[in-house]
Amino acid sequence: MEDLLKNQFVSVINAERIGTAPPWTAEPVVRYEDISEREFDVVDSKEDPTTIRRELGRGTASYINGKGYVLRFVSFDDYLHQFIYDDGRGNTQKSMLKPHTKMADLLVYDRSGDSVYFLVHELCVGSIANKRAKAKIQLNSTLNMLYKSNEIKDFINSFDNKICYLSADDGRIATPNQVAEGFMKSYDIIPDPSPFTFGKIKTCGFTAYETSIIDLK
Repeated sequence: MEDLLKNQFVSVINAERIGTAPPWTAEPVVRYEDISEREFDVVDSKEDPTTIRRELGRGTASYINGKGYVLRFVSFDDYLHQFIYDDGRGNTQKSMLKPHTKMADLLVYDRSGDSVYFLVHELCVGSIANKRAKAKIQLNSTLNMLYKSNEIKDFINSFDNKICYLSADDGRIATPNQVAEGFMKSYDIIPDPSPFTFGKIKTCGFTAYETSIIDLK
C-alpha cells in the first residue's frame, strides 16, 4: 500500500488539487508502523507524531489481535497533510487539496500473507456525540478518494474483510464475547459494536462499526 501511495496515488492528488496549486512531482513520504502484538492501543498523529502504538488502555482505540496478524498501520491523514504549496500570497503551506478535505486517520492491513483484513480507521478524541456525523463523512471521503486509483482499488479488493471503524476515547464498546473487558472497568461499556453505513461504504464492499475495541479473529 505504501508503494502505491508513493507512486500511483499521486496522480489522484494532482487530479484533485485546487486550480492554483502546481502538480506534485516529488515522491511523497508515507509514515507507517508494523504491529503484531496481541493487544495494544493506537492514537492518531495529532496525539503523537512519533508512534501510532500505545500500551493497551492508553490510547484512543484498542486492538485485540487474536491471531497475531502482522498489521501495517499507515497514517493516511499525515500523508495528505504533506501536499502543500506556496500560493504567492503569504500562504507558504497552503493545502493543494480542496478546502475542508478531511480523511480518515489510519489505513490498516494485514501483511501475514493471507490478505484477511483491510481497515479504514477514524479516531476521535473527546466526545463521539459531537463528531459522529463528521467522522462518517471522513470515512466515506477516504473510500471515495482511494477508489479513484484502479491500482489501489484492486489492492483493497484483494482482502477478504474490508471494514471501516469509528472510534472515540470517551468510552469503550465491548465485543459480543466481552473481550478485554478486564482493562475496561473504568469505561462505560455498550454490549456490541454499533453497525452503520454511509455513502460509499457499502457500495465499496465495506462494513462499518462504531467501536473502540477492534477484535480481529
